[in-house]
Amino acid sequence: MNNAKIWTVVKPSTGIPLILGAVAVAALIVHAGLLTNTTWFANYWNGNPMATVVAVAPAQ
Repeated sequence: MNNAKIWTVVKPSTGIPLILGAVAVAALIVHAGLLTNTTWFANYWNGNPMATVVAVAPAQ
């Protein structure tokens, strides 16, 4: 572990929960952002099928 000296400054009983908490908060922020800014993500979580895209052939 190349950052082993961090535990001389911060006790592992404090640092590990802080790190895990920060990861959890970051994940919640990312998922909340996806849910509020996209229409497909909520549908994906609800198990709805994806909308079909129909390709139109170019006119000649």
